[in-house]
Amino acid sequence: MVHGTTITAGSLKSSTATRRITIEVRENTPFLPKVAFVVISFASLAGVAFTSRHLGVTGWEMPYRWLTLWVWGLVLGFESWRVVYLRRRERGLHPTPTGRYVAASVDRARTVERFLGIGLVVIAPAPWVFGYVGSPGTAWVLTVVSVLSSALLIAGPACRHTRMVVLGSALIAALAWGAASTGGFRGVDTAVRVLHLAAFGLWLGGALWNLSVAVPTGRAHPNFDAVVAGARQLQRFRWVVRFALPTIILTGLIQADVYRHLPVSWWTTFPGVLIPIKVGLIIALIVIFITCPLYRQCSPVAGVCNIDDVDDGADT
Repeated sequence: MVHGTTITAGSLKSSTATRRITIEVRENTPFLPKVAFVVISFASLAGVAFTSRHLGVTGWEMPYRWLTLWVWGLVLGFESWRVVYLRRRERGLHPTPTGRYVAASVDRARTVERFLGIGLVVIAPAPWVFGYVGSPGTAWVLTVVSVLSSALLIAGPACRHTRMVVLGSALIAALAWGAASTGGFRGVDTAVRVLHLAAFGLWLGGALWNLSVAVPTGRAHPNFDAVVAGARQLQRFRWVVRFALPTIILTGLIQADVYRHLPVSWWTTFPGVLIPIKVGLIIALIVIFITCPLYRQCSPVAGVCNIDDVDDGADT
């Protein structure tokens, strides 16, 4: 179902003319962003299942390790949107409706952040569970950033400064977990692993914000300023994905390079088959990333995927 809201806007162009604009809003949440979130989660699961074998992580510890990296990835990408992409003031937009839209986004994000905080509590013991972490110092760092971030997300003030602390903690966690999986800080090997984890997190957590915050908040604020603000936030996320996607592919290929000489039978059986499975899921993500804006699947609100959709529907 589609409904429209007619508004008056004089800020579309540098003109004294007043224009009537109809913002079309679909009732249903677009399907492709949901698929993308599920696909990237399964891609991360395939990667963790493969690397866990080499780190001696088996049994129930493997899904727990995946949950640990998955939650930190969500926090990293989600708080990147909160701190970097979300802006209380946008150039050329009226501050009042823009401020209402941003405030509503922050309120909705607060609910999601509490769940992320609970997730961090669940994974706080993880550094002491996995033997490959090795250094007690690394384990303590990971425990402290988990506890600190969970406290801020669950009970801390919902201000930008606290979210910057959480974002910084997520970056520290990516660095520490990446170093632990390579047996300590080992130059290029560690850098590749950390970049891989960070790129996945930026995409995964950003996808969560889009689904849980941007889509419902945009639907509740069908006005021109909110649409443009939402479109600009989404565009900032897209630019990050444009860098994250090739980073995931490149770092993944570098990590898989040591297996290229193994026979075909290894690549078609467990655990080797997990690599082509993950590659297939990444290819699916590329297709979704290209398809979403083409079919206006980024948001149920017209103009967020492409602001020209609003401009084209304006009456002078």
